[in-house]
Amino acid sequence: MLWISIYCVKFCFLAQFKFHKPPYAYISVHLTRYFWASIIICSAAFLFTIIHPIVLCPSPGKCRYFRSTGTVPWEMAVTAIDIVTDLLVISIPALLIHMANFTRSYTIINFIFKSLSVVNVAIAGARLALQYNTSAHRIEYVAMTLLLVVEAAIALIMASISSYRVVLLDRLAEWRMRKATASARPKELQLWSVANPIEERGGGLSSRGGFSAASPRAGFGADSYSSVT
Repeated sequence: MLWISIYCVKFCFLAQFKFHKPPYAYISVHLTRYFWASIIICSAAFLFTIIHPIVLCPSPGKCRYFRSTGTVPWEMAVTAIDIVTDLLVISIPALLIHMANFTRSYTIINFIFKSLSVVNVAIAGARLALQYNTSAHRIEYVAMTLLLVVEAAIALIMASISSYRVVLLDRLAEWRMRKATASARPKELQLWSVANPIEERGGGLSSRGGFSAASPRAGFGADSYSSVT
């Protein structure tokens, strides 16, 4: 069940990239082939990981787990395959982000959330280093099982955290929109004031800075003209 959980998380990360339909299908032919090759490799690795306990222990009388040797190459191979498949899962979003024309913040957020499998790579690397007892030349199944439980639990947590990527990107887009709107308002007010100069409050100044004909300060309104004549 632990291996099933780990590989289900791998396939969940791969399922985010729908290379069988646009827009992913039109990005790159080589990347599309690489994606499908990664799915095939992960599927073969999953089958190998599920079958290898049956090969090592086909029956109680022929179980290699109770022997001192004979399981080291198998367990090492399973752990190495786990690391390789995680690296394949991480490489696909890295290549996509490299091809995309994102801003720096969008690039960082997308890469972090789509490459959370790097945590599993670190745990699998620790398991690869700690599961082998060099003095006894055998696998320490207690340490291996403990790290496998930790890897499966963290893989499920990482899969849950990845759903918050869209929420964070939406928040970032809203913040940028508010920032752009706030910076555009002073410019609009400045342009409006240049295009429409404010007249003097008493009405004495016209829009061109002179005196208006109806202004009492001008002295040459309609009433003044009639009194002179």
